[in-house]
Amino acid sequence: MASQLSSLFFQFIFISVFAFATTLAKVPANETFEFINEGEFGDRIIEYDASYRVIRNDVYTFYTYPFRLCFYNTTPDAYIFAMRAGIPNDESLMRWVWDANRNDPVRENATLKFGEDGNFVLADADGRVVWQTNTANKGVTGIRLLPNGNLVLFDKNGKFIWQSFDYPTDTLLVGQSVKINGRNKLVSRKSDMDGSDGPYSLILDHNGFIMYLNNLGQQLIYGGWPTKDFADIVTFAAEPEDVNKTNTPYELVLSLTHLQAQPSTSPAGNGRRLLQVRPIGGASTINLNKVNYNGTYSFLRLGSDGNLRAFTYFPPASYLKWEESFAFFSSYFVRECALPSKCGTYGLCDQRMCVACPSPNGLLGWSESCKPPKPVPCRAGAKFDYYKIVGVEHFLNPYLDDGEGPMKVEQCRDKCSKDCKCKGFIYKEDTSRCLTAPVLGTLIKDVNTTSVGYIKYS
Repeated sequence: MASQLSSLFFQFIFISVFAFATTLAKVPANETFEFINEGEFGDRIIEYDASYRVIRNDVYTFYTYPFRLCFYNTTPDAYIFAMRAGIPNDESLMRWVWDANRNDPVRENATLKFGEDGNFVLADADGRVVWQTNTANKGVTGIRLLPNGNLVLFDKNGKFIWQSFDYPTDTLLVGQSVKINGRNKLVSRKSDMDGSDGPYSLILDHNGFIMYLNNLGQQLIYGGWPTKDFADIVTFAAEPEDVNKTNTPYELVLSLTHLQAQPSTSPAGNGRRLLQVRPIGGASTINLNKVNYNGTYSFLRLGSDGNLRAFTYFPPASYLKWEESFAFFSSYFVRECALPSKCGTYGLCDQRMCVACPSPNGLLGWSESCKPPKPVPCRAGAKFDYYKIVGVEHFLNPYLDDGEGPMKVEQCRDKCSKDCKCKGFIYKEDTSRCLTAPVLGTLIKDVNTTSVGYIKYS
């Protein structure tokens, strides 16, 4: 009994001392600040055609080449606290690579405050807390924007208590990761004008690193790496081809980390993957693309159209210093026609081009006004018609093994007719497999005429 009391006493002393030491560790008063979102806007060209204000004060510039903290808006009086990459004097488009509150913009006169308690807080003009790091009284003594674009709050020993790298939105900088046990996804913007969460996501879980389209709450796979236990951590990296040379090409890769031992197999994924000329890589990397210069200032983004792209900053260029250095749906990785949004809400794609607008009257000329049939009323006894498109696939076909079957085409039609969410189906005449489609989007031209599309209309 005495030994138990002694143990509890020492535990109490340890916890008390630790709590006391943490309480004493504060941000020096002369390094705290409060920035008010007001004043003139910057006048250089910037992504999304946004208006922006640079965040700086007498204590911090919040600039580390080529990154800077700003407020920006794409609609009046709706500001995002964000990080940009690029140099104004370049006269080249600057990019937004991290944001804190894109789903809850603030107004004029919002405040960004870093206090003695070590908490970093964004509050709207009415005082409502919109975003914070939740680091009050956790030993934070300073804040710093690192050369790799990581915004960190650190303690007296330099240990990171909070870092922006743990909270990606739609973008990964070089060295930044998604983790199964942490922030495990990228989520697209809705559009250039609307920065709130869009319908596309890239999610890391035990089923792989998979791209999804959110269709009315239903997650539809359309790309990525659908490999079981793909990785526990995926890091975007830029690796020099020759570490002993200054001017050497860089390989843009996804670096895979397993926290437990895995079989030594390539993470290529589904046997029907649409990978083309780029080598896939080994068990610990996925090769994306190579650039013939220093790729350190690169980022990987899931765009509002659902495509996964990398951009690389090349200062010696006289113009357009941000080069698109990788695209998942492209001529060299996965066929572009497999991108659901390639032809907008509806269209037929062949060899990277939108070539037709399918209709009950046949294949018409495609334009951005091409739309799928109006939703069919879903009620008991409703009658449906279907028009036929020979030689097409849906973006789901490669990932869902062409659907279910074998079954007859009449059974497949009946299955779609009874499903209010079904917009049409793809029937494989050679294998008798049936894929029902809850959304249409871009249909892919297939040289195999036994792959037939049936589109529901009334």
